[in-house]
Amino acid sequence: MSRARLFDISTSMNIRHAAALALVGWYLMVPPTIPGTGEVNQGVPLSQWTKRRLFPHNEGCEAAKARLRRDALAAQTQNDAANPRRGRNPELHCVLCKAECVADDDPRLKPN
Repeated sequence: MSRARLFDISTSMNIRHAAALALVGWYLMVPPTIPGTGEVNQGVPLSQWTKRRLFPHNEGCEAAKARLRRDALAAQTQNDAANPRRGRNPELHCVLCKAECVADDDPRLKPN
């Protein structure tokens, strides 16, 4: 096969691959809490998490996740300062801190 023909095939495959990737959206998702405790339910499958927002690109989702985590930790710190005896562990109680960006075609989003 000629070098020009290989280039044409490679280019068309790259364009199709890029087009397929462009169709993928990204969900900013948060886990549910354990009822009555307010603790993050880390054992729940991703298909049961809450979809907060859809983004066209992973970069936007990751930036939103970082802002969400920063704001949630700041609110948690303020809340703990106002109620020092509560002393909640952010790793257990900061649901928004556990947010994840997940591609909308991730197979873990399908119910089992």
